[in-house]
This record gives sequence, structure tokens and C-alpha cells, in this order.
Amino acid sequence: MSIFAQDCSEQPKAVRELIVHAMETERRADLFKPKNLLILGMGASYYAGLYATVYANSAGFNCRCEELSEVLWYWDEKNFDFYDTIVLVSQSGETVELKRLLEKYPKIRNKSILVTNNLNSSAARVLSQDRVFPIHAGQERAMGSTKTFVNSILTLLLIASRWLGSSLNLEGLDEHLEYALGLELHEYMESVATNGQLVLVGRGFSVPILRMAQLTLAEVARFNSSFYSGGGFRHGAMELLIGGAIATLIHLEGKTERVVGKMLQDLSDLDTVWAITNVGVDSKRRIQLKSGLAEELAAIPVIVIFQKLADLLAQKRGYPSGVGMIATKVTSEE
Repeated sequence: MSIFAQDCSEQPKAVRELIVHAMETERRADLFKPKNLLILGMGASYYAGLYATVYANSAGFNCRCEELSEVLWYWDEKNFDFYDTIVLVSQSGETVELKRLLEKYPKIRNKSILVTNNLNSSAARVLSQDRVFPIHAGQERAMGSTKTFVNSILTLLLIASRWLGSSLNLEGLDEHLEYALGLELHEYMESVATNGQLVLVGRGFSVPILRMAQLTLAEVARFNSSFYSGGGFRHGAMELLIGGAIATLIHLEGKTERVVGKMLQDLSDLDTVWAITNVGVDSKRRIQLKSGLAEELAAIPVIVIFQKLADLLAQKRGYPSGVGMIATKVTSEE
């Protein structure tokens, strides 16, 4: 088993550990009453923030998520005045962009909180203890975030649910992750490897998951893919299928279940279309997940499919799975 696969296998345990500490996370969240929220992060942390933004915006909360590096270079300091709370997401707490942001704009420290896996990081030391939210993911060994990505999402959702005054039940998510980890994906992997072109399509909560999937496939398998929102795919990118690309559509219970189902039906004559679904659909090529999770959680097990795909592709392509060859896990240069 590769170190990446080992990290993947520990995700259900990491979720259970997070649930044990959920009340403490919620207690800290209750210390803040934001009305205008900005979430900043890089890579997997950024995509976790995007996931939380879908959740917050769906409930009518004013929330924006940006890639930290772009904010560092292309925002004026006055832009931060529009937000009363800034959520900094960094599993290491040592990423270079985060450190530079806190140095360049010291005034934002008084309205920032940090979501991190490293309570001893330099970023954590800059903020007061009650402003630091641990994600309880445990040690992550490999390139390609797994446990830290999932637990960052869940920590952000727990925080946001308190601010929104809504309930969030995480019970059973670990079982859905374990189920996804046990699925057989060799046929899917061979289909993707043979074709060489993979297009990822989803809506709502699936969009940040697919952005993370794209990063995971690049980091772990050195495999290039592209992603589109379901609406964006309809607006022209479908022509990629005529060019021979493999498409994977995420079809989950929720607001856009019918819309994605219609798209699958429209593409049913093509052998190059796969569905990852928790709905009982009639699709030639599908990967069936368990049903029953609330919509705000149902997309999370999808990332396990792409983690497993990346690991299998890395092996097939002769790359060390989860071992950086150029990049590093904690980025010290922009």
C-alpha cells in the first residue's frame, strides 16, 4: 500500500476523531458573530473553503472565498473592510502566502480565525488560542491532501452551522467513506488511462470536490484533467465528448438531482460517459455510492473515488504515489 493510499484509508478514523471534538469546535465558533465572511486558502484548503461557501450562501449568509495568493498580490487593504470575519484555512499553518498575508496586513489579525492541523504553526502563534480551530486530522504523510481536506471541510461546516443557527449531523459519514474506499475501480481506471482525457462535471457541492479531484490527479498520478460546472458543460464544453474525452458526471440526491439526471439521459448513447452517483440511475457506466447523506455532506465521499483513481493511475503510469518529485507538501515559495 502506498503512503497516499494509507492516508486515504485513515479518513473515516479522522472523521470520527473530529466528531469527538465537535462540541469544542462549536463552542469556539459561538464566540464570533460574523455577518460578512471571507475565507482564504491555497490548494486543498482553498477548495475546502469553496465547499463551505456553497453551504453558507445556500443559507443566505454573505460569504466569499478567494485564493490567498491572488488576494495577497491583487487586493487593496481597504477590501478587507467589507468583511468582519476572515477565515484562514491552512493544514500546516506555514504556507508562505499565509505568513506573508499576516505580515503585510497585521490589522486583519484581530478579525481572523485559523482552521489548521498544526496548533504549533507560526500562523497559530500569531492569533489568540480561541481563534485557532484544529481539524483533528492526524499526521498526513503523502503529497495530495486526503484527511486534512475532508476534515477542513467538516470543521468549516461545523463553524458555519453555528453561525447560521442550523444543525449539522455528521453521524454516518465515516461509514459512507468506508464504503467508497471499498469500491472496485479498475475498469474505471483503465477507461481513463486508455483514453488519456478526463472531463469532470458537477454542480453545487460537487464543484469544489471536482476542483480537488483535479489537483489530486495532478499531484499523485501526474494526470491532467479538466472540470466544469454542470451549467458550464452544457454551454459548449460538451463538444469535448465528440473529440473523444471521457466524462465523469457527479449525480447526487439534492437540488440538482433531476438536472444532472437529464444530462446523463441526454448522453446515454455515449460509451465515454461515467456517473458517480448515490441515486439509482440506469447508466451504462456508473460508480454507485451509498445514499442517505444530507446534500451538504453527500459530495464528500466522491473525493474518495478520485483519490483511489489517482493512486491506481500512479501505479499504472509508474509514478510513486503520494511522493513529491518537484513540488513539496508545505509550499515555501510562491
